[in-house]
Amino acid sequence: MGLEVIFLSLEEGTTNLIFTDSEGHHGKDITTDVQPGDTVKWKIYKGSGISEITSIYALPENKDIFSKNPAPDKHGTSWSGVISETATGEESYGIKYIVDGQEYDVDPIIRVLPRN
Repeated sequence: MGLEVIFLSLEEGTTNLIFTDSEGHHGKDITTDVQPGDTVKWKIYKGSGISEITSIYALPENKDIFSKNPAPDKHGTSWSGVISETATGEESYGIKYIVDGQEYDVDPIIRVLPRN
C-alpha cells in the first residue's frame, strides 16, 4: 500500500491547474498510476494562488475507484483518499478548487494498475 502525492499549482496568468505527481508527471493533463489500496494525497503548492480544494469526487459517468472517499485533512491544506482493493482501469475524477473567490472544476485521470 503506497502513497501517491499530487501537487496542485496554477498555470501562470490563468486559473488552470498544473499537476505534479510523485511519479514525476507534470502538466495540465497527467495520468497518475496507482495500485489497489494506495493512498492518494492532493496538496496545494504554497503561494500558488489556490486558496483551497473544496471537493474531490468520482464523476457520475465513471466507476468510483475510491474505497475511502477523498476528504480534507484537519488543517484543510491537503486531501487524501484510498483506492479500492477492487478498482481497475483508468478513470477520471473531479477536483473543485477556489482561486480569488471563484470555484473551478477539472477532471484529471487516475490509472489503477495490477498489484506487483
